[in-house]
Amino acid sequence: MPFQSFEINLPGSTVQSQTIMQGIPFRILVVADDETLFAQLKQAFGQMKMTAFGTTRCLVDWAVDESTARQYLQLQQHDVWLLDLQPNGQAAEAAIALLEWAIAQKFCLPTVLLHSADQLPTKVLPDALLSEEAIAWIPHTHISTQTLQRCLQKVSPRSSLTLTCHTALNDNTLLNMAIAQLPVGVVISDPNLPDNPTVFVNSAFSQITGYSAAEFLGNNCRCLQGPNTNLETVAEIRGAIAAHQPISRVLLNYRKDGTPFWNELNITPVFDGDGILTHYIGLLTDVTERKRNQEALKDSEERYALSVQGANDGIWDWNLQTGDLYLSPRWKTMLGYTAHELDDTLDNWFERIHPDDQYWLKRELSAHLEGLTPHFEYEHRMRHRNGAYRWVLTRGLAVFDAAGKASRMAGSQTDITGRKQVEEQLLHDAFHDALTGLPNRALLTDRLHHALELSRRNSAFLFAVVFLDLDRFKVINDSLGHMMGDRLLVTVSKRLLACLRPGDTVARLGGDEFVLLLENLTDVYGATSVAQRIKAALAEPISLSGHEIFISASMGIALGNCDYPHPADLMRDADTAMYRAKSQGRDRYEIFDTGMHLRAVTLLQIENDLRRAVERQELRLHYQPIISLRDFSLSGFEALLRWQHPRQGNIPPSEFIPIAEDTGLIVPISQWVLHTACQQMMYWCNQYPEAAALTISVNLSSKHFTAHLVNDIHTALADTHLPPERLKLEITESVLMENAETAVATLQELKELGVQLAIDDFGTGYSSLSYLHRFPIDTLKIDRSFVNRLDTDPEQLAIVRNIMSLAWNLGIDVVAEGVERSKQLTQLRSLQCELAQGFYFSKPISAEQAEVLAAGTLPWKQESKLS
Repeated sequence: MPFQSFEINLPGSTVQSQTIMQGIPFRILVVADDETLFAQLKQAFGQMKMTAFGTTRCLVDWAVDESTARQYLQLQQHDVWLLDLQPNGQAAEAAIALLEWAIAQKFCLPTVLLHSADQLPTKVLPDALLSEEAIAWIPHTHISTQTLQRCLQKVSPRSSLTLTCHTALNDNTLLNMAIAQLPVGVVISDPNLPDNPTVFVNSAFSQITGYSAAEFLGNNCRCLQGPNTNLETVAEIRGAIAAHQPISRVLLNYRKDGTPFWNELNITPVFDGDGILTHYIGLLTDVTERKRNQEALKDSEERYALSVQGANDGIWDWNLQTGDLYLSPRWKTMLGYTAHELDDTLDNWFERIHPDDQYWLKRELSAHLEGLTPHFEYEHRMRHRNGAYRWVLTRGLAVFDAAGKASRMAGSQTDITGRKQVEEQLLHDAFHDALTGLPNRALLTDRLHHALELSRRNSAFLFAVVFLDLDRFKVINDSLGHMMGDRLLVTVSKRLLACLRPGDTVARLGGDEFVLLLENLTDVYGATSVAQRIKAALAEPISLSGHEIFISASMGIALGNCDYPHPADLMRDADTAMYRAKSQGRDRYEIFDTGMHLRAVTLLQIENDLRRAVERQELRLHYQPIISLRDFSLSGFEALLRWQHPRQGNIPPSEFIPIAEDTGLIVPISQWVLHTACQQMMYWCNQYPEAAALTISVNLSSKHFTAHLVNDIHTALADTHLPPERLKLEITESVLMENAETAVATLQELKELGVQLAIDDFGTGYSSLSYLHRFPIDTLKIDRSFVNRLDTDPEQLAIVRNIMSLAWNLGIDVVAEGVERSKQLTQLRSLQCELAQGFYFSKPISAEQAEVLAAGTLPWKQESKLS
C-alpha cells in the first residue's frame, strides 16, 4: 500500500545544542486518499527547513479514512494536521464530518486544508472552524516546500517557541562567555540521561583537571576519583545527589595526568518551573595549596570563610558621631524578627544580650573603641524572639579620625549556636562514659581533686571512695554476648544512681568497674549504708530480652583525708579493698586499712620476684614419700614445689602459688616442675634397682589443664626417657568438674600415653558420681582434713570408710594424706587403705635426702612403732 507514515531527518540544521526542542520531532497528520497528493507532500516535506520548529526531525502519519484519522486525533500527539477536502460526493461529506467531530472534541489542533479548487469552499465548512486563527488552506496546484513552510509556521505554536529558544540561545551565549571567564571550574551534568553524563565544562575546569571539554563531555565525574579518594565523602555526595539536595565537600581528586589535587566541590540541583530536576551544577575549586599551608593561611582562610558566609551573617553599622545604628534584615532574622518588627536602636541590641554577657561585651567593645585592641570580637548569647538564647559571634572594626577618635564602627553577627552545641557535646563526651552517660575517669579525677582540696582546707570534711566491680560479669558477656552485657551495665548504672545521695558521684572507669565518690559524710557508716543499699539494689533480678539475670558486686571503701597526695592513691586503696572483698567470697564490701596496702605491696613484690625465680634457679622440688601400708615399703614420691627466696628465705607455696595462677606464671613453672621431677625419677631408676618400680606424682594446676597438656606430658617423657607408667598426674576434683566432658576426653588421651592419674584432695570438691566412673582414674587421694580427725571423730571415720568402699567398687587405689599420728595409721590399716603419706613417715625432703630412701634405706621400717 503506498500510503504509510514516514520520518525525515533533515541534514544541515543550524539549531544549536542548547535549543530545548531539539530531538522532539515535528509530527504531522495527513488525512487523504490521493496517491498523487501523497507523492507531492512527501517530496515537499523532504525539502522543508524544520529549524523554524526547533528540530531536525519530521514525522508524518498518513490516514486514508475517517476511522483511522479519528484514532490518530484522539492520541493528541501531532503538532498540525492536513485534511484533503474532496470536491464533492461521499468523500467530501466524510471530510466535513471529520472536521465537525474534531471541533466538537475541542482538540484545538492547528489545521491546514487541501483542496483541488483555487478557492476554499467556505459554504460547506463549519462556522466554528472559519473563526479559528490556527487554520490555513492550500490548493493542490500550489503545493510546494515554500507554501507548506509558510502555512505550517502560520498555524503551529512551535514556530513562536523556536523564536523564544533562539532568543534564549543568544542570552546563553553571553552567559557561556561569562562562565568561561570564571576562575572556578564549572561542570553541568544531565541526570535524565544514563549515568548522569557531563554536558558542559568551562575552561577553568579544564585547567584544574587537565581534561579538555571534548575529552570530558559525556563522562561521569567519578572518573576524577582515585585510589586515595575518601569513600565516605563520595558516599555522602552520592546520597545528596540521589536526594536532589545541594552539598559541599572537600575531597581528593586526580587530574588527567594522575596527579592528585584537593577539590572543594559544591553541587547544586537545578529544577524547572514544574519542579522537575533538569541538571546538576558543580563548582570546583582547587584548594591543594590551602590544604598544604593550612596553618600559614589561617588568617586568609578566616577572611575567606567570612566572605563565603557573608550572606548568612547579620550586618551592623554604628555611626558613633550621630548614634545612628543600622541592623541588617539578616541580623534581625537571626533573632526571629522580620526587618520591620525591630527598630534599629542600641537598646534593641544590648537589651537582648544575656545579662551575664553584657558587662564583658561592653568591656571588649570599649577596649577596641579606645584603640587598645586591633579589632573587636566576642562570643556571647542573644535572646531570641521565642525566649531562648542563641550563641553568636560578634565582630567589628572601628574607623578612627585624624584625632584618633573612633567615628564609625561596623561589623557582623554570626549565629554559632550549632558550633557551641557541638563544643558542649564534645566537652560532655570528653568527661562522660559513652555507654552509660556516667562521668568517666577524667571527670571523677577532677572531682576527687576538689574533694581533697576541701579536706585540706577543712579537717572536718569527710568523704569516701567506693570502688565497685561486678562479680562474674565475664560469664554474662561470654554466654549472652557483649551487647547484652552492655545493656546490663546500663541497668546497673541506673540502679547505682538511685542509691546515691544528692551531690554524690558515680563514674564508670571501663568494663564492669565503677567508682563512687561520697562527699559530706558524718562518719564511715554513711559510706557503708550506701554500700548496703547498692548490695540490696543489685540483688533484685534484672530482666533482659527474656533472660532473668542475677548480679552482685564486690566493693572496696577508702575514706578520704588530706594525707592523700593524689586522687590515684585514693582509688588505688579502694581498689585494694575491693579485691580483698572478692577474695573473701564476693558480694560484699571491705573497708581499706593500711595492712591491705602493705599486703598488696608485698604481693606485687612477690609477683615481680617470682617472674625471675625460674631463671635464677630459686625454685626447688622437695619430695614426700608415699608408703604402702601392707609392708611399709616405699611406693613413690610426690613432687612438691618450694621457693627459696634470696632475701625472704623459704616462701610457703600457699603464698606464691595463687599469685602464679593469677598471673599465668603457673604454666611455665608447672612445665619446669614436670620436667625436673621426671628427670629426677629417671636418675633414681638408673642408679638404684630398688627404685625401678617407684612412681613420681606431679600436681597439675587448672591453668595447665588445657589443650596443650597432652603434648607437654609427651614432651617431658620423651626428653627424660621416663617410662610413662612411672609418672602419676594429680588433678583436683574441682578442676575436673569445671568442664567434665572436656576432662573425660583429656584424661583418656593421657591414659593412652600410659601415665597414671589421681584425683587429689578427694572429698573437698563437688565430684559427680555419674562422672567419677567415667574418669579413667587410678588413684583417689583422701584429703588431710578427713584424715586429721579420723581417730577422734566417728563422722570423719564414716566418710573415709565410704570413700574406701567407693574406690574398691571402682577398682581404684586409695592414698591417705596427712597421716601424723599412730592412731590414724591404725585406723587406716583397719580400713585396708593401701597407701599413705604424711609427717608420721616423713616431711617433704630435698632430692638428696630422698635419694637415700630411693636407695632402699627406709627409717620408718626400722623403728619399732611400725612393728
